[in-house]
Amino acid sequence: MYRIIVITLLLLIVLATCSGCTFFVAKETVKVIDGVLEKEPNPEKKKKILKKQQTMKDKSKEFYCSKVKDEEKCG
Repeated sequence: MYRIIVITLLLLIVLATCSGCTFFVAKETVKVIDGVLEKEPNPEKKKKILKKQQTMKDKSKEFYCSKVKDEEKCG
């Protein structure tokens, strides 16, 4: 019984730590993209980045809608 509690506690600690790391990476990625979009003189590169961002948003929305039946966001 003690072993199960310890394993569960360790898994919770790992999950909490990993979610914090994921949030940090996402936040840094957004900062870099915003910096490139504001400072980059090449308009073609900006268009390419914006198109890639839109593609990623569409893919994430499609994945979300395939898992969750949310009429407000997927309708």
